[in-house]
Amino acid sequence: MTRIIDRLPDTVRHPKPEAVAAVLLLVLLTLGFFVAPWNGGDDWETFYGAGRRVLAGDSLYRSKITHAYYSNPPWLAVILAPLTLLPQKLGYAVLSAATMVASLALLHHWTHGHSGLIKPVLVLLSPAAFYTLMHGQIDALMVATILLPAEWWLLAAITKPQVAIGIALGIPRSLWIKALLLTMVVGLLSILLFGLWPLDLIDQPAPFKAMTHNLWLGLWPFQVPAGVALLVLGIQRKDERFLIAGSPLVSPYAAMSSMLGPWIATITVLTDWQALAVWASWWIAVVYRAV
Repeated sequence: MTRIIDRLPDTVRHPKPEAVAAVLLLVLLTLGFFVAPWNGGDDWETFYGAGRRVLAGDSLYRSKITHAYYSNPPWLAVILAPLTLLPQKLGYAVLSAATMVASLALLHHWTHGHSGLIKPVLVLLSPAAFYTLMHGQIDALMVATILLPAEWWLLAAITKPQVAIGIALGIPRSLWIKALLLTMVVGLLSILLFGLWPLDLIDQPAPFKAMTHNLWLGLWPFQVPAGVALLVLGIQRKDERFLIAGSPLVSPYAAMSSMLGPWIATITVLTDWQALAVWASWWIAVVYRAV
């Protein structure tokens, strides 16, 4: 047994305190969401149904899973499939806990561990965080792919473009071939397993752009120049925060959850009182639109 432990990587035998804290927080938050009266979001129902279809070998596209069609590449459903082995509410609890931990991990990463006490609270109590948790979305996890090696960023960018398309522009030139090869391999495997799913996805109805929860409804494409400006700054300064912030702006569709990444990126360059002012104005805008 001692020999087996000695062969484990040093990060496993001697985990960092931050990693231990993240795991403990994930467990505690999962328990909290599981016992809470909220049963899970409508988007999680779709992801859950997609994962169940993967396990059953059924088609992901051309028919509604619950209230909506599945509108992401099949590898996302494959990644989420293990969660669908759990009861639906427990799977939602794990996803929600992971959303909060991923949000805090991003803030910790972008502030180099100096986020203070106010900014984590403003991240978790933001309209984008509430929307993400309420609907059971995966946006925080998609933004957190920035913590993975850069050769994975292209795959993440095309998995949910309105959240992460910009990070494809941050891949170092030395890693572009690896990123392309990795994406091509995953893409070819997905076609072998799921057929010509891109055609099926294109043929599905796409009502999201015309729905009221689309932030760019009636505005597209006038917000695009602002997004392009942020992407250009991200490339020039080699700062993925600008790339994340610009991603929703260059998309014809973005929900409130799509703004969680930009909010975390923005809050890192603000003082506490500046962040509080922006946070308060954001909630005022949300309440104003709601009434």
